[in-house]
Amino acid sequence: MVTIYTITYNEELMIEFFILHYRKNFPDCEINIFDNYSTDNTVEIAKKYGCNIFYYDTNNKLSDIKYLEIKNSCWKTSKTDWVVVCDCDELIEIDYDSLQHEQNNNVSVIRPVGYSLMSFNDNIDLNSINMGFRDTNFDKCILFRKSQLKEINYYPGSHNSRPKSNDGCKIIYNEKKYRLLHYKFLNPKHTIERFKLFNNRLSEDNKKNGWGYHYAWSEDKVYQYYKDKEKELIKIK
Repeated sequence: MVTIYTITYNEELMIEFFILHYRKNFPDCEINIFDNYSTDNTVEIAKKYGCNIFYYDTNNKLSDIKYLEIKNSCWKTSKTDWVVVCDCDELIEIDYDSLQHEQNNNVSVIRPVGYSLMSFNDNIDLNSINMGFRDTNFDKCILFRKSQLKEINYYPGSHNSRPKSNDGCKIIYNEKKYRLLHYKFLNPKHTIERFKLFNNRLSEDNKKNGWGYHYAWSEDKVYQYYKDKEKELIKIK
């Protein structure tokens, strides 16, 4: 069995897609949602699928310090050995059979190969988005074994980590490649709206440290990013 942990704020577009992906790959998985008091239907959708909801308050601010506090500790009370700690737009392609293979090889941390999906369609259909680009920012260690690790030690943004093993254990990474698909660039208009939403919620600590700086991108910069990345797109699905 696997336990999933994710953080949400107004993710009604992604949350069902996210849940169905992990329930397909791990049918009996437990999904824990740490919600920052969403104002849309995120929580209602998650409850419909039997997810556990935990609220956390940041005074309506996007706080990477709070993110790190949650992500670096939430998994420690898991009743399962394998845990996934991720954002709601991150879907790792792996199933129970593959996990058993990795466990037989004494792997303790899965380090995937990251790809960002990108679409230009006005009408967002998550199931039909099949193009993307290689994104090393999402070679993220979001899947690991609780019994092997004392700490995961995510850095701000959780793109990097510094796992620390339990006494008598050794950090062993996978050799087989698994993909981590990132669903952030669903179309330019959607990206602009999300960036504005998050930029307006950035905490003072985030602003001071430059965490989430891309949320301040202008509309022109977002459109230029899409234009630049269009040259790198390959078929992902």
